[in-house]
Amino acid sequence: MYALQQALRTLRSHWVASIATITTMTLSLTILAAFSLVSLNLDAVLRDLQTELEVTAFLQRGADARGLMDTVQGWSDVARAEFTGRDAALNELVADLPSLRTAATLVDNPLPDTITLRLFDPAQTPVVRERLLALPGIADVEDGSDAVSTFLALNDALRVAGSILIVVLLGSALFAIQNSIRAAIESRRREIEVMRLVGATRGFIRAPFLIEGFLLGLFAAVTTLALVIPGYQYIVARLTPEVPFIPFVRDPALLGQIAGLLTLLALLVGLVGSAIAVSQYLREEA
Repeated sequence: MYALQQALRTLRSHWVASIATITTMTLSLTILAAFSLVSLNLDAVLRDLQTELEVTAFLQRGADARGLMDTVQGWSDVARAEFTGRDAALNELVADLPSLRTAATLVDNPLPDTITLRLFDPAQTPVVRERLLALPGIADVEDGSDAVSTFLALNDALRVAGSILIVVLLGSALFAIQNSIRAAIESRRREIEVMRLVGATRGFIRAPFLIEGFLLGLFAAVTTLALVIPGYQYIVARLTPEVPFIPFVRDPALLGQIAGLLTLLALLVGLVGSAIAVSQYLREEA
């Protein structure tokens, strides 16, 4: 109780420095939380893209469509195969673009027959593509693997940038904690000297400052979560009607896990920063 009372007294007496430290930590944690949520949503989009990935084979004129369908349906990689005739494809195109209706009656149908495949494992797309191209009667094959690869490269680049950003932000938060605790130590220098003269242990001297760092981290975490979680839910609610095809992360358990990890990180930074500041002081005074 003595250590807690001393920590609270120091926070009140140096409230300007405490608010500055909490603000710095809150800013760092908010950016970190925002980046984590963006990364989670990018992962969700990537999984959705991979799940919806299809391979489309364009048939040559006069190709044995039934034979090709029987062949691809026998492949263990294929979850579903669907044949679309050239006339059905043209009718679907005209339905989507009514302005082409007149043109479609004046020229021969230029569209080919197609076979669309959905795979059990999207990672097998390049293998299936090569198999299709080797079949007689296949003119060309298209798939979304290039788009997925581009998205993966972007996601990897963001992860690297995020890792660097995390180090910078945590470093700034740690520096802010150290400065705040150092100022508290300087204000209590005479009191600490008296405690050392009467035989106070290092642990007794450290305790108030460790608790102060813990409280600073706790206040910063609570402030961050009060800003981030409602803000994220508001943004998702506003964007969902505009971009319904994006699978935004809404799982309360996952958001709770992020909140817990963020709180734990803030408390750890507070304790480590205060421990470093106290250790430096004790070494200087030894």
